[in-house]
Amino acid sequence: LWNGWIDGGSVVLLGDACHPTMPNLGQGGAMAIEDAFVFGEEFGSIGHTDEIHARLQAYQKRRFVRASIAQFLSRNGSDLLADWDRLRKTPVIGPIAMWFVNMVQPITMSYLYSANI
Repeated sequence: LWNGWIDGGSVVLLGDACHPTMPNLGQGGAMAIEDAFVFGEEFGSIGHTDEIHARLQAYQKRRFVRASIAQFLSRNGSDLLADWDRLRKTPVIGPIAMWFVNMVQPITMSYLYSANI
């Protein structure tokens, strides 16, 4: 049975195969590298094949939240780019949206481009 990024056998998904992102934030390759790093940490000290399924589950659990946030920010960033002029010029909403983007952008970039995986 398929269970998210892993199956019941010996298949595990990493990178865009399990959490594709829009190209605007450049997170596709970054998420794949982070996935590989965490996967390596989980399997680097495996002692027996009985541990494989638990390690696969641990990999997925460790990566799910960060990868989901990257997907969400990538999708919203892409939508924002597509509608930027219309949003910016909308009365009342435009200035509020611009203020919000200016406040949140440094936080999201700091999170995405940090080494906290």
